[in-house]
Amino acid sequence: MIPYTRSEAKQWARTHMVQSTNAVPTPFKADFSLDLPMLASHVDRWASDGLYGLMTGGNTAEAWNMTPAEWWQYSETVAQANRGRMMLTAVILDPSPFTVLEKAHRLAQLGYHLIEVINPVIQLRSDADLYGFYKYLSDHSPLGIVLYNTPTAGVVLNHGLLNRLADLEMVVGIKNGLLNPADTIALRKLTGDRMVVTEPMESFYLWDAIVHGGQCLFGTCEYVMFGNKRGTLVKCMELANAGKFDEALPLYRELEPIRDLMNDVFVWNIVRKNQYSLAPIKYWYELLGMPMGPCRPPLEPYADAAMKTLIRDTLIRTGVIDAAQAAA
Repeated sequence: MIPYTRSEAKQWARTHMVQSTNAVPTPFKADFSLDLPMLASHVDRWASDGLYGLMTGGNTAEAWNMTPAEWWQYSETVAQANRGRMMLTAVILDPSPFTVLEKAHRLAQLGYHLIEVINPVIQLRSDADLYGFYKYLSDHSPLGIVLYNTPTAGVVLNHGLLNRLADLEMVVGIKNGLLNPADTIALRKLTGDRMVVTEPMESFYLWDAIVHGGQCLFGTCEYVMFGNKRGTLVKCMELANAGKFDEALPLYRELEPIRDLMNDVFVWNIVRKNQYSLAPIKYWYELLGMPMGPCRPPLEPYADAAMKTLIRDTLIRTGVIDAAQAAA
């Protein structure tokens, strides 16, 4: 059951796009088939650990490398394991609006709350065509649409176009994945009265929440990946939301070495190459007790020995895991 009507979609998003929504990897078996029992176990654990929102189906999930049948098995497994505990957002990477809508209607039946739709990756380039794409989705989608502005798609939505898209009834938010907080600040000033503008850089959240009106980390990784330091992250976010900069800053600094590691093994590859380097992330999850198996071809299946040593030693040193967890 969708918890809002079309006229209520924007306000629902304003109220519920809060706290942390994590994009997570997908577990595969050694033969590269989906490990659905493991996926269900992970979803149950994330919900039990208090994760507010789960983002499925995006680049971090390797959903671009699933068959249509697998994508549905994956999405249904997540919904069934969630049992209504976390806010569910499904990323849709398809360039056809008809495919997007087919998925949106089925996702609504499964209990998903929002869809995040990537910029069309082929064919559409003009503002008029891009507006027509999202207008058609808005007119027919049962779920609120979060825009996914990222150069990985090959086209970046400009602010003039985004200002028009923010007026569409079912466009409720945007993950402004340019890794450029200045752009997000400007976009929020322009469109923030009509859609929730999110900045997916946890390193900026302290300032974003206090000074610039940020209200959530949407489609990031930190809540799960910070492991035993999760409480520090949550407390830092709570203090930021309350405007208590002086109290939040020491906690922010405590997390800096973990943040640096995440940047080195994951974020900078996105910035420099528009590539998602997932094998190190999957190893990070393994150390947290969440086996993910290999990445699918043509990606490298596993992190190399040097990368594993860097991740393991840093996570132990910073308290994300302890020695017993690493040994296990």
